[in-house]
Amino acid sequence: MIARTTQTRLIVGALGVVAVATYWFVGHPNMADEPLDARLVRIEQQLKTDPGAVDARGVIAVVEHKIRERPDDPTGYVLVARAYKSLGAEAQMKAMQFSQAGDEANANREAGSAQDSMEKAEHAFVDYLKRGGEDPVAMGELADLRFTRTTDVDEFTGTLYQNAFAARPDQVRLGFLAGIGLWKQGKKSEAEALWADVDARTPPEAPVRNMYAAMRQMFGIDPPATP
Repeated sequence: MIARTTQTRLIVGALGVVAVATYWFVGHPNMADEPLDARLVRIEQQLKTDPGAVDARGVIAVVEHKIRERPDDPTGYVLVARAYKSLGAEAQMKAMQFSQAGDEANANREAGSAQDSMEKAEHAFVDYLKRGGEDPVAMGELADLRFTRTTDVDEFTGTLYQNAFAARPDQVRLGFLAGIGLWKQGKKSEAEALWADVDARTPPEAPVRNMYAAMRQMFGIDPPATP
Protein backbone atom coordinates (compact mmCIF):
# COMPACT_ATOMS: atom_id res chain seq x y z
CA MET A 1 0.00 0.00 0.00
CA ILE A 2 2.84 2.39 0.83
CA ALA A 3 4.49 1.73 -2.54
CA ARG A 4 1.21 2.28 -4.36
CA THR A 5 0.60 5.51 -2.49
CA THR A 6 4.09 6.74 -3.30
CA GLN A 7 3.67 5.82 -6.96
CA THR A 8 0.41 7.74 -7.17
CA ARG A 9 2.00 10.82 -5.62
CA LEU A 10 4.92 10.64 -8.03
CA ILE A 11 2.53 10.45 -10.99
CA VAL A 12 0.50 13.33 -9.63
CA GLY A 13 3.60 15.43 -9.04
CA ALA A 14 5.11 14.70 -12.45
CA LEU A 15 1.97 15.89 -14.18
CA GLY A 16 1.59 18.98 -12.01
CA VAL A 17 3.46 21.24 -14.44
CA VAL A 18 1.16 20.14 -17.24
CA ALA A 19 -1.90 20.96 -15.12
CA VAL A 20 -0.71 24.50 -14.48
CA ALA A 21 0.32 25.06 -18.10
CA THR A 22 -2.99 23.91 -19.55
CA TYR A 23 -5.50 25.08 -16.95
CA TRP A 24 -6.48 28.08 -19.10
CA PHE A 25 -8.07 25.79 -21.68
CA VAL A 26 -10.57 24.03 -19.40
CA GLY A 27 -14.08 25.23 -20.21
CA HIS A 28 -17.73 24.34 -20.00
CA PRO A 29 -20.15 22.68 -22.50
CA ASN A 30 -21.30 25.22 -25.04
CA MET A 31 -21.84 23.43 -28.33
CA ALA A 32 -24.65 25.04 -30.29
CA ASP A 33 -26.53 23.23 -33.08
CA GLU A 34 -24.93 24.73 -36.19
CA PRO A 35 -23.22 23.58 -39.42
CA LEU A 36 -19.84 21.90 -38.95
CA ASP A 37 -17.76 24.51 -40.79
CA ALA A 38 -19.42 27.36 -38.90
CA ARG A 39 -18.86 25.56 -35.61
CA LEU A 40 -15.19 25.02 -36.43
CA VAL A 41 -14.76 28.71 -37.21
CA ARG A 42 -16.41 29.59 -33.91
CA ILE A 43 -14.24 27.14 -31.96
CA GLU A 44 -11.03 28.43 -33.50
CA GLN A 45 -12.04 32.02 -32.77
CA GLN A 46 -12.98 31.19 -29.18
CA LEU A 47 -9.70 29.38 -28.65
CA LYS A 48 -7.96 32.65 -29.51
CA THR A 49 -10.23 35.10 -27.68
CA ASP A 50 -12.06 33.20 -24.91
CA PRO A 51 -10.69 29.67 -24.41
CA GLY A 52 -12.56 29.27 -21.16
CA ALA A 53 -15.84 29.20 -23.12
CA VAL A 54 -14.83 26.12 -25.10
CA ASP A 55 -15.61 22.63 -23.84
CA ALA A 56 -12.74 20.20 -24.51
CA ARG A 57 -14.89 17.14 -25.23
CA GLY A 58 -17.06 19.19 -27.55
CA VAL A 59 -13.97 20.34 -29.44
CA ILE A 60 -12.79 16.74 -29.86
CA ALA A 61 -16.19 15.51 -31.08
CA VAL A 62 -16.60 18.30 -33.61
CA VAL A 63 -13.04 18.46 -34.89
CA GLU A 64 -12.59 14.71 -35.22
CA HIS A 65 -15.57 14.80 -37.57
CA LYS A 66 -13.70 17.37 -39.63
CA ILE A 67 -10.56 15.22 -39.58
CA ARG A 68 -12.50 12.27 -41.00
CA GLU A 69 -13.68 14.49 -43.83
CA ARG A 70 -10.34 16.20 -44.45
CA PRO A 71 -7.57 14.04 -42.96
CA ASP A 72 -4.76 16.01 -44.62
CA ASP A 73 -5.79 19.36 -43.14
CA PRO A 74 -3.44 19.96 -40.17
CA THR A 75 -5.69 22.48 -38.40
CA GLY A 76 -7.96 19.91 -36.81
CA TYR A 77 -5.14 17.95 -35.25
CA VAL A 78 -3.78 20.86 -33.24
CA LEU A 79 -7.26 21.68 -31.92
CA VAL A 80 -7.72 18.07 -30.83
CA ALA A 81 -4.27 18.11 -29.21
CA ARG A 82 -5.12 21.18 -27.15
CA ALA A 83 -8.47 19.69 -26.15
CA TYR A 84 -6.79 16.53 -24.89
CA LYS A 85 -4.31 18.69 -22.97
CA SER A 86 -7.30 20.33 -21.31
CA LEU A 87 -8.79 16.98 -20.34
CA GLY A 88 -5.44 15.86 -18.99
CA ALA A 89 -5.12 19.00 -16.89
CA GLU A 90 -8.63 18.56 -15.53
CA ALA A 91 -7.95 14.92 -14.59
CA GLN A 92 -4.64 15.91 -13.01
CA MET A 93 -6.28 18.48 -10.77
CA LYS A 94 -8.83 15.88 -9.66
CA ALA A 95 -6.01 13.41 -8.97
CA MET A 96 -4.27 15.98 -6.77
CA GLN A 97 -7.48 16.64 -4.86
CA PHE A 98 -8.16 12.92 -4.30
CA SER A 99 -4.55 12.33 -3.24
CA GLN A 100 -4.69 15.17 -0.72
CA ALA A 101 -7.92 13.67 0.65
CA GLY A 102 -6.26 10.26 1.02
CA ASP A 103 -8.43 8.63 -1.67
CA GLU A 104 -5.67 6.76 -3.48
CA ALA A 105 -8.02 4.63 -5.63
CA ASN A 106 -9.62 7.65 -7.27
CA ALA A 107 -6.27 9.44 -7.37
CA ASN A 108 -4.84 6.52 -9.33
CA ARG A 109 -7.81 6.51 -11.68
CA GLU A 110 -7.59 10.22 -12.43
CA ALA A 111 -3.79 10.12 -12.76
CA GLY A 112 -4.14 7.33 -15.31
CA SER A 113 -6.79 9.32 -17.16
CA ALA A 114 -4.47 12.34 -17.19
CA GLN A 115 -1.61 10.32 -18.64
CA ASP A 116 -3.88 8.84 -21.31
CA SER A 117 -5.13 12.27 -22.35
CA MET A 118 -1.60 13.68 -22.51
CA GLU A 119 -0.49 10.76 -24.69
CA LYS A 120 -3.38 11.44 -27.06
CA ALA A 121 -2.49 15.13 -27.08
CA GLU A 122 1.11 14.31 -28.03
CA HIS A 123 0.00 12.00 -30.85
CA ALA A 124 -2.35 14.69 -32.21
CA PHE A 125 0.42 17.31 -32.16
CA VAL A 126 2.72 14.91 -34.03
CA ASP A 127 -0.02 14.25 -36.60
CA TYR A 128 -0.36 18.02 -37.01
CA LEU A 129 3.35 18.35 -37.84
CA LYS A 130 3.28 15.34 -40.18
CA ARG A 131 0.59 17.08 -42.22
CA GLY A 132 2.59 20.25 -42.68
CA GLY A 133 1.63 22.22 -39.59
CA GLU A 134 4.18 24.97 -38.97
CA ASP A 135 2.78 26.99 -36.07
CA PRO A 136 5.72 27.67 -33.70
CA VAL A 137 3.33 27.94 -30.76
CA ALA A 138 2.14 24.39 -31.41
CA MET A 139 5.75 23.24 -31.72
CA GLY A 140 6.54 24.74 -28.34
CA GLU A 141 3.46 23.13 -26.83
CA LEU A 142 4.48 19.71 -28.13
CA ALA A 143 8.04 20.19 -26.86
CA ASP A 144 6.74 21.17 -23.41
CA LEU A 145 4.37 18.21 -23.38
CA ARG A 146 7.14 15.76 -24.23
CA PHE A 147 9.47 17.33 -21.68
CA THR A 148 6.94 17.27 -18.83
CA ARG A 149 6.00 13.68 -19.60
CA THR A 150 9.59 12.37 -19.79
CA THR A 151 11.65 14.99 -17.88
CA ASP A 152 14.08 14.74 -20.81
CA VAL A 153 14.96 16.78 -23.88
CA ASP A 154 15.72 14.21 -26.56
CA GLU A 155 16.77 15.10 -30.10
CA PHE A 156 13.21 15.49 -31.41
CA THR A 157 12.12 17.58 -28.44
CA GLY A 158 15.25 19.71 -28.67
CA THR A 159 14.63 20.36 -32.37
CA LEU A 160 11.08 21.44 -31.57
CA TYR A 161 12.40 23.88 -28.99
CA GLN A 162 14.98 25.22 -31.43
CA ASN A 163 12.39 25.83 -34.16
CA ALA A 164 9.92 27.37 -31.73
CA PHE A 165 12.56 29.70 -30.29
CA ALA A 166 13.82 30.72 -33.74
CA ALA A 167 10.29 31.88 -34.58
CA ARG A 168 9.62 33.41 -31.14
CA PRO A 169 12.93 34.78 -29.81
CA ASP A 170 11.12 36.70 -27.08
CA GLN A 171 10.25 33.35 -25.44
CA VAL A 172 13.65 32.86 -23.79
CA ARG A 173 12.53 29.77 -21.85
CA LEU A 174 12.22 27.96 -25.18
CA GLY A 175 15.77 28.96 -26.02
CA PHE A 176 17.14 27.67 -22.73
CA LEU A 177 15.49 24.27 -23.25
CA ALA A 178 16.70 24.20 -26.84
CA GLY A 179 20.20 24.60 -25.40
CA ILE A 180 19.61 21.58 -23.16
CA GLY A 181 18.81 19.57 -26.28
CA LEU A 182 21.97 20.74 -28.03
CA TRP A 183 24.09 19.94 -24.98
CA LYS A 184 22.70 16.42 -24.78
CA GLN A 185 23.56 15.91 -28.46
CA GLY A 186 27.18 16.85 -27.73
CA LYS A 187 26.89 20.29 -29.37
CA LYS A 188 28.19 22.04 -26.29
CA SER A 189 29.60 25.15 -27.96
CA GLU A 190 26.26 25.76 -29.70
CA ALA A 191 24.43 25.23 -26.44
CA GLU A 192 26.67 27.68 -24.57
CA ALA A 193 26.21 30.29 -27.33
CA LEU A 194 22.45 29.87 -27.12
CA TRP A 195 22.48 30.15 -23.33
CA ALA A 196 24.57 33.30 -23.56
CA ASP A 197 21.86 34.78 -25.79
CA VAL A 198 19.18 33.67 -23.34
CA ASP A 199 21.14 35.11 -20.42
CA ALA A 200 21.43 38.48 -22.16
CA ARG A 201 17.67 38.55 -22.71
CA THR A 202 16.77 37.60 -19.11
CA PRO A 203 16.57 40.37 -16.46
CA PRO A 204 19.10 39.83 -13.64
CA GLU A 205 16.36 39.65 -10.99
CA ALA A 206 14.08 37.29 -12.96
CA PRO A 207 12.99 34.26 -10.86
CA VAL A 208 13.35 32.07 -13.93
CA ARG A 209 17.12 32.21 -13.44
CA ASN A 210 16.71 29.88 -10.45
CA MET A 211 14.92 27.42 -12.71
CA TYR A 212 17.73 27.63 -15.25
CA ALA A 213 20.32 26.91 -12.56
CA ALA A 214 18.32 23.96 -11.21
CA MET A 215 17.92 22.46 -14.67
CA ARG A 216 21.61 22.79 -15.47
CA GLN A 217 22.31 20.78 -12.32
CA MET A 218 19.56 18.30 -13.16
CA PHE A 219 21.15 17.53 -16.53
CA GLY A 220 24.68 17.41 -15.13
CA ILE A 221 25.85 20.58 -16.88
CA ASP A 222 26.78 22.22 -13.56
CA PRO A 223 27.72 20.45 -10.31
CA PRO A 224 25.12 20.38 -7.53
CA ALA A 225 24.97 23.50 -5.44
CA THR A 226 26.83 23.38 -2.14
CA PRO A 227 24.41 23.38 0.84
